[in-house]
Amino acid sequence: MSTSVAHGGSRAANRVIGVALGGGAARGMVHVGALKAIEAAGASVGAVAGTSYGAVIAALYALSGNALELERIIRSADIGELWSQAFDFGLHEGALIRGKRLADWLDRKFFFGATFDDVRLPLAIACTDLTDGQLTVLRSGLIADAVRASCALPGLFAPVRLDERVLIDGGLVETVPFRALAALPADTHIGVHAGVDVSRSRFIRTVRRFAASRRGRSFYRHAARIDPRGPFGQIIKGMAVSMRSYSRPVRSPRGSFLLSIEPNIAWWDFHRSPQAIASGEKAMSELLAALPRRPAPTAAGGSGPVALRSSA
Repeated sequence: MSTSVAHGGSRAANRVIGVALGGGAARGMVHVGALKAIEAAGASVGAVAGTSYGAVIAALYALSGNALELERIIRSADIGELWSQAFDFGLHEGALIRGKRLADWLDRKFFFGATFDDVRLPLAIACTDLTDGQLTVLRSGLIADAVRASCALPGLFAPVRLDERVLIDGGLVETVPFRALAALPADTHIGVHAGVDVSRSRFIRTVRRFAASRRGRSFYRHAARIDPRGPFGQIIKGMAVSMRSYSRPVRSPRGSFLLSIEPNIAWWDFHRSPQAIASGEKAMSELLAALPRRPAPTAAGGSGPVALRSSA
């Protein structure tokens, strides 16, 4: 494990920590370990925000209020049953998979029809509004609907319509949902990023070159004028939002901490959850041990340093 810490050390005990959880599918299992480490350090999680798979973890944690219970729930899930729910035809809604069957399964198995009024600690779910490409933060209604919207990846899972909005993965606007966390109560904000390092991807570099080209700029201009309420519009608009996201660096607001963890598993390796959880627990423990003696207030705007990068 390689470590680079940006701040001097002290204890995390008695802190109230707000946690922002990014996506990563199976790699996002590191979030479970990160939450376990916070509780083990004597700190409390005062609020949690999530996007994409991080929205699943954030919602389950906000409902249970306990990291060990969260781990039990996650590790007891039948992965074969989970994958079987994905076969839900969605081409009529501009994606391979509609996603409603999977959302209904999550609600039956884990959320039990819960709404944001049922959570034990404040919860925010980050989404992207496909209409204007802007961040939408959900804090009311059915949790299953919010999670489904936040996990709607253009072309793969169909967008979700809520209150006249057409919603998709919030990570396409902000990889780690610090802005969704900003309005929730906490004295220290920590974001956890478990996604792939896009700087190493040849595909991502190609997309970035296209985005900077004349043809790319023309494509984005045309996509901005398309109505995303039909299947064709959703595909084109979703492609544009996704491609733009590849040029957006992972940032943290001033005074907050960003923990990047590389668990060395693929996004589909849910059967390797123990390895990912252990990686998250170790990395978060190291970060908490290195926090400054007094938590710096979280301020909007600007970008702070990556507090710790971990490979395990």
